[in-house]
Amino acid sequence: MKERNCVIVDAYSTGRYLPEQFKRYGIGTVHVMSAAQIPPIFQAHFDANLYDEVIRPGERLGFDDIVEYHLQSLHGREFEFVIAGCESGVELADSLSERLGLPSNGTALSAARRDKARLSSALTYAGVRSIRQVVSDNAVEIASWKREANFDEIVIKPLNSTGTEDVFFCSTDADIQRALSAIVGKTNRVGALNRFALGQEKINGQQYTVNAVSIHGDAFVTEAWTYDTVTIEGASSVCSLERLLDGSEPIVQELSDYLKRALQALQIAEGPAHAEIIVDHRGPVLVDFGARIQGTMSAKARTMALGHNHMTLTAWRYADPTGFGEYMRLRGPYKRKAHALCVSLISDRGGVVAGYPGLEAIRKLPSFADAIAFVPIGEELVPTIDLASTPGIVYLVNSDLTQLEDDYQKLRAMPMEQVFELVARDSK
Repeated sequence: MKERNCVIVDAYSTGRYLPEQFKRYGIGTVHVMSAAQIPPIFQAHFDANLYDEVIRPGERLGFDDIVEYHLQSLHGREFEFVIAGCESGVELADSLSERLGLPSNGTALSAARRDKARLSSALTYAGVRSIRQVVSDNAVEIASWKREANFDEIVIKPLNSTGTEDVFFCSTDADIQRALSAIVGKTNRVGALNRFALGQEKINGQQYTVNAVSIHGDAFVTEAWTYDTVTIEGASSVCSLERLLDGSEPIVQELSDYLKRALQALQIAEGPAHAEIIVDHRGPVLVDFGARIQGTMSAKARTMALGHNHMTLTAWRYADPTGFGEYMRLRGPYKRKAHALCVSLISDRGGVVAGYPGLEAIRKLPSFADAIAFVPIGEELVPTIDLASTPGIVYLVNSDLTQLEDDYQKLRAMPMEQVFELVARDSK
């Protein structure tokens, strides 16, 4: 039997579970790194033993040199596909898959899939609604743009980052200056230096997260969730709750239609996509995007609610494209098997985690499905200001909506000092 192999670029975040998925299909994995060092946020979770080989480029190489280095390392071997494991691997995966003649989204719009400003420009060029924006490293210039556009409030964020890092809502010139000071010149969590900041109009409406998997230009929406936020003083806002929608709901069809047009505009014909979309009085508009599987999610809980999840469907698409395509074309809109909530815990205090005294009570909730991304024991929990500083995520799944809502209220009523045992750093 012919040996099957694939390449995963930066298999961090949810991507670290892909080797196990491909192993079930008899596919071995080579892990390719887009940089010499794993970003600190992902280091603790990386397990080199999951891969047949890990290929690490040298220090201080430019992107083109990294591409050539990996092409030489992979030369003479047969691979079925190359896939990005997380956001930082998207551009390298595009380049390697294109150069190796494997299923690929190509490199023509690769930068637009990572750079938020180029993404909006690509949407506009294709006639798809996008957010009005300005790119600058100068607070005065952004403030002037805000006044000329007559915006009461704008959003300022890095051009390419993840986990809602350094997203600011700005109403005054002073707000804009503080945002620029925090963003420009900083190396963000995925290891990219923020040379500029992106200013965008603030869209007021309901936010959604929508996942899709594409094959040969056909995009299939795998799930859609409402996305509720709360405002955090001194930051912007953080996700507090996601609620799974049924595929038959009219809003899901509206979101699906818009996302498919956006994917065409970005020339994404193959593989996963994760989108954040706001719907206002004018309809849907893309506010954030990743050409990869969704990060920080529970595959277990989502399978309980849907019968599948974004990661397993992505693995299926690459491991058995014929079977996946036939199934998805016959499936129609996805069907929710049970109601589901993804609850982001929010903390207003900090300290070193010594234990989880409240986790047992959470697990006893009838709707409890999974708890993920809890700050590890011995690590520091900080006040929540963005997705990455969320102290933990709890999934609730139940076919009984009343029970689900009751469990959610009980969960929200738990104070963080009841869920986490926190001690001062010098006393741990």
